[in-house]
Amino acid sequence: MRNDCSELKGLEEIYNYEDALAMAVFLNAFIRHADIVKMANLAQLVNGIAPIFTNKDGLFLQTIYFPIAEYAKQRNNLSLDLFVQSPTYNLENRPPVPCLDVSATYHPQLRTVFLNVLNRSQKLDIRTQIDNVEGQIAPEADLWQMYHTDLKATHTFGDDQRVRPVTRKIKLDVSRNGLSFVFPKHSLTILRLTVK
Repeated sequence: MRNDCSELKGLEEIYNYEDALAMAVFLNAFIRHADIVKMANLAQLVNGIAPIFTNKDGLFLQTIYFPIAEYAKQRNNLSLDLFVQSPTYNLENRPPVPCLDVSATYHPQLRTVFLNVLNRSQKLDIRTQIDNVEGQIAPEADLWQMYHTDLKATHTFGDDQRVRPVTRKIKLDVSRNGLSFVFPKHSLTILRLTVK
C-alpha cells in the first residue's frame, strides 16, 4: 500500500482530527433537533468527500469515520432534552460559545442513556457534574473516546491508526443519582450509562 495520498486528485478531501470533532458538532445538533431533523445523510461514503478511501491495494478510514459509525449505534433512540451549563469562549461579533457541546439519547428497552460530549476547548479539561432526574444510574458505564494531541493529524493509505477511539468499561462514582466526569480538552466522549 502507498503511504501517501499523492495519487488523489479532484474532489478528494483528506479530513483531520479537527474535522472528526466538527462532525460531532453536526451529529449533536441533529440529535438536539430531532423533532425537526427526521433524516440526515452523507453524500459520499467511499472516496471523494468520504469517510472511507479505497484504491486497488486497499483502503483507509478517515478520522470522520469513527464518530459517524459510533453515533449510528444510537439510531432509533429517543432524543433527550438537556440542561447544560459550560464554560464559554468568545468569537468575534457572536454571543459566547459553550465549550461543551452535548446531546443525549435514550434506548427504552435497554434502559440506556448515550451521553455525547464534545469538549471544544483547546486548552481546558472540563470537570462536569452530571445529574439524572429519573431512575438510578448504574455504577459501571461504557466509554468511547476520541482524543489526539494534534488537531491536524490525518490518515492515509497504510497509516490509519493515528486517530482512533478508545473503548473501555469504567467505574462511576455515583452519588445522589449524579456523577462527576472530566472531559479532556478537544475530545469527543460518548458515555453509555445504564439507568435502573
